[in-house]
Amino acid sequence: MLRIFCLALTFLLSALLRPSASLADDWTACMAQPAPKFFYVADKSRKLLFQMEEKSGATSAAREFECIHGRVEGDKQKQGDLKTPEGVYFITKVITQKLDYMEYGPYAVALNYPNPADRLRKKTGSGIWLHSKGRKITGITTRGCLAIDKGEIMEIAPLLKPGTPVIVAEKVAGDPFYGRDGQALPSGLPAPEAVPAPPVLPKGSTEVSGRLTQEGKAGSSTASACVHAVDFPVAPTPAFAAVQTADASIIRDLAKLWMALRLQKTEEIFNLYDGKAWPAASREKFSLKKTRLRTEFKERKGFRIGDDLSILHGPGYWVSCFTESYALKDGGRRSDLRALYWMKDASGRYRIIGEARIRK
Repeated sequence: MLRIFCLALTFLLSALLRPSASLADDWTACMAQPAPKFFYVADKSRKLLFQMEEKSGATSAAREFECIHGRVEGDKQKQGDLKTPEGVYFITKVITQKLDYMEYGPYAVALNYPNPADRLRKKTGSGIWLHSKGRKITGITTRGCLAIDKGEIMEIAPLLKPGTPVIVAEKVAGDPFYGRDGQALPSGLPAPEAVPAPPVLPKGSTEVSGRLTQEGKAGSSTASACVHAVDFPVAPTPAFAAVQTADASIIRDLAKLWMALRLQKTEEIFNLYDGKAWPAASREKFSLKKTRLRTEFKERKGFRIGDDLSILHGPGYWVSCFTESYALKDGGRRSDLRALYWMKDASGRYRIIGEARIRK
């Protein structure tokens, strides 16, 4: 009897800790800091697409577009359900050839659905685009994509570059969306000046000061960061799915730690990954990931990481993204966006479950 009780308890705990496929149903997208300098946010409830830009140190919605989504409401779960997925995505490529003009218009960009968090939650499907139609979009729904007016998409086409973040949510709230429909800011959301200072590092953790931009070189900075290791204390997640300022700070520090360890070419970086979740989220054995990263250490010369780190909040996960570049054999350089997807493991620590790498 005791064995049956233990088995039942284990099953219950594993079910509670398992990522839920319906987390996005109650997710309200808000801004995290530091935000990207340029990105898009789709609010499905109001059928709007916001073009977000940073100017004079503040992020605001520079433009709004009428935007339709899938003909079935809710977060996408499987191939053919006609729903639009919700979460943090990136433009991967531009599509202008062999398009069904009436269905997709003259121009489209592909998003990286399913992302690692989607795959971990066993979501299926593909071909999620931002496009237009060969006719007015009013009242027309899609098969799961996002669509805006064809004149507008052609106007912003030069801005829709690979690596551009696109956040898709049922609702968006808080600054800079505050006041658009009379809603107040979410309760319990701390003001920027109320962000608590990082706690004291526990024993055995790592601290890196300064801004690292090239392999093995640290530069002084008036805004030098204190970067905490993976055993940084994790704040409890509030029930309301608004931006959790403390968690955003943790992700920022963990991302900076990843950068430092990558530039130092140390295998301590593997401690930041969730080796158990990686195979399902990334479609490869974690041992292969280790091999590929070790190969990077040896073969990539002149590796650099940009100072454009940004943090994005998804349903039940966080994404840190930044630019990295390295020298090519022909003397040129290649520049990529690297996005790290972070989720809590069974012990409550944030670890990397997967990555997106997009050539810019």
